[in-house]
Amino acid sequence: MIAPTRRLLPALLPLILTACAGAPTRPVPAPATPTPPPVVNDVAVVPKMIRPAPPADFWASMRDSFGMPGCSADPQVTAWARTYTKMPNRFEQQVNEVLPLIVYAHKSAMQHGVAGEFALLPWVESQYRHVPGKKNRPAGMWQIMPETARTLGLRVEKNYDERLDITKSTDSVMSMMRRYYDDLGDWRLVDVAYNAGEFGLKRTIDKHGGPSDDDGLPDVPMKANTKEHLVKLMAIACIVRDPGRFNVQLPRQDNDGALQVVQVSNPQSLAQAAKQSGLSMNDLRDFNPAYRNTKGTVTSTLLLPKSAADQYKLGPVAPVDNVADVSTDTSADDDAPAETTPKRSASKANKKAVASTKKPATSSAPEVVIHKVNSGESLWSIARLHQVSVEELVKWNDLSSKSVKPGQVLKLTASR
Repeated sequence: MIAPTRRLLPALLPLILTACAGAPTRPVPAPATPTPPPVVNDVAVVPKMIRPAPPADFWASMRDSFGMPGCSADPQVTAWARTYTKMPNRFEQQVNEVLPLIVYAHKSAMQHGVAGEFALLPWVESQYRHVPGKKNRPAGMWQIMPETARTLGLRVEKNYDERLDITKSTDSVMSMMRRYYDDLGDWRLVDVAYNAGEFGLKRTIDKHGGPSDDDGLPDVPMKANTKEHLVKLMAIACIVRDPGRFNVQLPRQDNDGALQVVQVSNPQSLAQAAKQSGLSMNDLRDFNPAYRNTKGTVTSTLLLPKSAADQYKLGPVAPVDNVADVSTDTSADDDAPAETTPKRSASKANKKAVASTKKPATSSAPEVVIHKVNSGESLWSIARLHQVSVEELVKWNDLSSKSVKPGQVLKLTASR
């Protein structure tokens, strides 16, 4: 059957060429499908991470970027997901407190082509706390060891530790994750390498072989705590995949909470930066924890929520009656290192006796919710606590600036 076909080809070829020559030329239309993803070491580079624009809903975007198996990968994954959500209200509050950091980490993951689960890795490592490094201990929300910091080119100094710099540490970790994936070709193994070490994992694979192709936990020898680390990461991702299954609702992501890197034109103290941004000192240091004490000087960049970044870009503010008290807690030693669990906006505000009251509703007077500003709070932290936007608070209270002071009373609902 093959020989006759070959004999016919020389006879047909002139006819085909003649037909093509007589046909009018037309412009070649643009391809309807996107360019195929690049291939590294015979492994396609996560095509689902290459998209023209993310969905409007942040959580939908995160789900689309996941690269590991889902909730059914192993019974332990579901078990840990239920442990995390045992107290649904508390879990929702915890997610709301760290949502700006999750969003920022996810943005960095997408820039580096890293699976979306790794934006949730600090939940497993530190609950997004900015843990200070002591001697040879890990530091920052990514829990980076000193020797790893040196490999990544992160400065570790007495008064400034880039392992706690959210911008630089996140970028370095995501770059490392991408390199791990290029070497290993499996996002599950990337997490194993992050926890147990890349070279140790490679020796194990050389000796025992790589994991099978199933969608469960990778069947390569590993320590119990390394396996648990992976299970926990898959568990928090499982909750994001299907929050209703665990009786929780994920908080909305608003533009005011989106973190932005702001350039600092002239060196200034942290207190001046806090005043200019309208944040309390605690809030400012929460997003810039690399400064080990309050006497630090900002010389290059700051990480700020969008609302605070917008105000900061307007320049220094003149002192007015309602400027926030940006001084830090006087009970703390200025030269002491940052706390193991820093004061975060929503969590600390919830622990205080927040003066939020409700006026009794009547047929003639609609219900109005108010909040009395406590020392150390900012408009941004109050908005995060009550899950409203900064712009809404400004509008509802006819504020001329985004600065508030202790004792000031704010309406948390619009007048009707």
